[in-house]
Amino acid sequence: MTSEPETERLARIYSAQARVYAERWSPVIRQAGERLLEALDWRGARRVLDIGTGAGTHLPDIRRLAPDAWVLGVDRSPGMLELARPQWIPLALMDGMNLALRAQSFDVALVIFMLFHLPDPLAALRGVRHVLRPAGTVGLVTWAEDPDVGASKVWDAELDALGAREPEPILRQHELMNTIDRMARLLSDAGLVTRKLWLERLEHTWDVESLFALHTGFGRAKGKLDSLDGPTRAGFLERMRGQLAGLPEEAFRYRGTVVCSVACRPA
Repeated sequence: MTSEPETERLARIYSAQARVYAERWSPVIRQAGERLLEALDWRGARRVLDIGTGAGTHLPDIRRLAPDAWVLGVDRSPGMLELARPQWIPLALMDGMNLALRAQSFDVALVIFMLFHLPDPLAALRGVRHVLRPAGTVGLVTWAEDPDVGASKVWDAELDALGAREPEPILRQHELMNTIDRMARLLSDAGLVTRKLWLERLEHTWDVESLFALHTGFGRAKGKLDSLDGPTRAGFLERMRGQLAGLPEEAFRYRGTVVCSVACRPA
């Protein structure tokens, strides 16, 4: 499969689910991006590129940390970019596999929670290297562990019992970058020099309504739910409210782990 059909499909799915992503999932994972941003050296940064900016979650922090920089957010999803527009930062509809930007034109590039969605992460990182100035910095966040909470497992098991399926599974290449060693190798193969690699923990406790909203509006759970016919779907949702309400708080406690990476283009 070529990269273009895959990135187009990914963009369409994320556009359709953009609002729920921004409201329900982005706040959970935002803390990891914030920790990465705080770890970067912003001194002298004049041009900053946020690749896969999504709904613009990190744009205010970038502007705070690099107040004198010109910042560009790019994403392949029109629906996501529409949510980012109120940030009043330049945005562009652009594929992370094909950055239509001048060589050596940015001091800092960010790739937060999106590298694993790309068909060829190594080629994408080489593209990032191409647009970085000598000694320019790239910061990344990728998944190490993204486990389902107990309540989500109950939800998924019930869907499976009904014969639900994810009609359009999206590409997730976590196995290429889910450890410090794998990220170090990927960065090196892309011609980047690793400066820092570390793990960050994520924690969040859902409640019934917030998890319900997430699973009916975003991700694999939504895809599988939408594969059911109307009456089956309605019956499932009615049963699930009761089942989730009977679960203990621990069943809603999310604990994930991410790999944070800082690298640079050789001077």
